[in-house]
Amino acid sequence: MRTRVVIQSRLNSSRLPGKALLHLAGMPLIELVARRASRSGHEVIVATSDEHYDGRIADHLDAVGIPVLRGPLDDVLGRFVAATADLTDDDMVVRLTGDNPICDADVIDELLGAMVEQGKVYGRNNVDDAPEGIGCEGFPVGLLRRAAREATDPYDREHVTPWIRRAVDELDYVPRQAPRDIFRFRATVDCLDDYDIACRVFDRVADPIGISWIELMERVGRLRTGPMSGRVSHGLSGMSQVVMGRYHPASGVADGTQWRDLARIAVAHGVSHAVVDSGDAGAYRQATDPAVKQRLGVVLVLTEPTSGTALQVELERAFAELGQRRVAWAMVPVGASAEVRAALAEHRRAGRIGDLGEVVTTPAELARVGATGLLAQGAAVVDAVARGGVDWPDGAATRFVRTSDADQVTGLLAGGATSVVVDVTDPEGVVAAVAAR
Repeated sequence: MRTRVVIQSRLNSSRLPGKALLHLAGMPLIELVARRASRSGHEVIVATSDEHYDGRIADHLDAVGIPVLRGPLDDVLGRFVAATADLTDDDMVVRLTGDNPICDADVIDELLGAMVEQGKVYGRNNVDDAPEGIGCEGFPVGLLRRAAREATDPYDREHVTPWIRRAVDELDYVPRQAPRDIFRFRATVDCLDDYDIACRVFDRVADPIGISWIELMERVGRLRTGPMSGRVSHGLSGMSQVVMGRYHPASGVADGTQWRDLARIAVAHGVSHAVVDSGDAGAYRQATDPAVKQRLGVVLVLTEPTSGTALQVELERAFAELGQRRVAWAMVPVGASAEVRAALAEHRRAGRIGDLGEVVTTPAELARVGATGLLAQGAAVVDAVARGGVDWPDGAATRFVRTSDADQVTGLLAGGATSVVVDVTDPEGVVAAVAAR
């Protein structure tokens, strides 16, 4: 049986354009990633796009003897199929991304060994419990081809494996020697600060291809210190009394630069969570500094999914765009169907959602929550817009309230709200809201 590592790479990264060709340890980043992955003899191929600018990646890899394949920019699944066209269905493919220079052949071999040991056809290193930078996925080529035949959603084709994860039982694996402080040891190259860290990690390394990922992780840990270390709470017990309000990039609530400053100030003042609409998940990730994002738990507000399948697709898309596999809360409009409520409960049991809740915007909706909504089935949170007094129904023992007026914070907390979601657009408002608690 053959194993081929397929590394996806492109130059049009939104947060760090051109990063694939930024030099690290004396060579472009994508070359370093490919050489470290092939160290134990695995076949390696880089799958880049057929856009004109990605010709720079292909030209360099051709010159240094690393196989490369080009295909549609947004159909990454199609690129993977083309990159494995000469393999049998029983051969294995490993998916890597070209921005993880720490990952190496040992990480790949350990994951594949765990898959065999546990009898799983799909496995991945779980970046919710292991630091970003050692992520990889493994699965048979036949399963990849099945996904390519059946996956039609553009999201599934862009992100390669969502259809597979929905179709088969997955192994969420954590390498045995992975540090448990996933924020301090974050080792991917997603933005300029990450690139700076990576350069210092590889500085004066005599053998950048042969050095163990474990030793490199130790170097990362010595460089990343300070107040951003620590784990974000995924449940009510760790939630601050003031929460960042929704980030709406198109609505004028806060543009990317404003949000970046607001989020940094909020975290520095002890704010633990932010409310994010599912449709804004990608923009939220792009506008939030990675080190700050690691300290903000996400309260994910979903649209009104019509079925369990629609909910699954919306969650998968939001997880991919957020760059994480778990959120602290999932909120839905009052009146979600029994099928959707059951699907939410299953995601909660699986640990993908910390708590469930309902978005309330009118007194009539508020009156329905205790008797017929998610709270009646053991959910934990009601989210209401504060318009004067809030008359909570029986059963809504745990809740948080949204306001755009920092002066309301003290009264709302005194009135029984566990936390207050503050929709403000200026740093002074954030500081005032936190001080008011």
